[in-house]
Amino acid sequence: MARLSQGQSAEECSRALIQAGSEFVQGAGGCRDRVAEFGSAFVRDDHTILVHSYSRVIMGLLRRAVKQNKRFRVYVTESRPDQSGLKAAEELQALGVPCEVVLDAAVGYIMEKVDLVLAGAEGVVESGGLINKIGTYQLAIVAKAAKKPFYALAESFKFVRLYPLSQYDLPTHRSDLLAFKDTKPTEDWLARLAATNPMLDYTPPELITLLFTDLGVMTPSGVSDELIKFYLD
Repeated sequence: MARLSQGQSAEECSRALIQAGSEFVQGAGGCRDRVAEFGSAFVRDDHTILVHSYSRVIMGLLRRAVKQNKRFRVYVTESRPDQSGLKAAEELQALGVPCEVVLDAAVGYIMEKVDLVLAGAEGVVESGGLINKIGTYQLAIVAKAAKKPFYALAESFKFVRLYPLSQYDLPTHRSDLLAFKDTKPTEDWLARLAATNPMLDYTPPELITLLFTDLGVMTPSGVSDELIKFYLD
């Protein structure tokens, strides 16, 4: 990988940064392929899968399962406020996978029909917990209560040295939630909700069954060991 060093000109630094960025992008694609390789073994014929929001790494796993001629169906959460679950549904339909979009508030209703739950990750913290799209935490709680496996998918470069103890320890925590009080909701209500509500939440490790990573399939406790290796090397 290209490295920066003292004495380099601005042009040399620019070339090094561009090269490093290109190498990272290429490596990220390879990481997603390995996650899909490890995780697709858990998808079987006639499975019903619940997916939260849109995740490239999850889509990679499901594409691999389709290429392996596995027959399965998928429920996708709508995923407010940006409705990114609709994008996942479109891609799944293009692959010929039976797919239905469900409201975020309907995950408890649909859970008894599900064999497993898949969620991506914006980050995996030191405890093995998950930082991901808002709604992941409540999805994991419902899956745990229904005794359904909850699998998280993450590339190892998303392992981060954070140790949140609650939702409010996240760097993205917001305290300016929308309150109408004595005012009347206006037509831009949904836009204001999207602007003032959090986009991410924290799912603690005890709610996660396994993590599928490019380093292999691991338990949440295994993340701490990998982080130690990263920062000691």
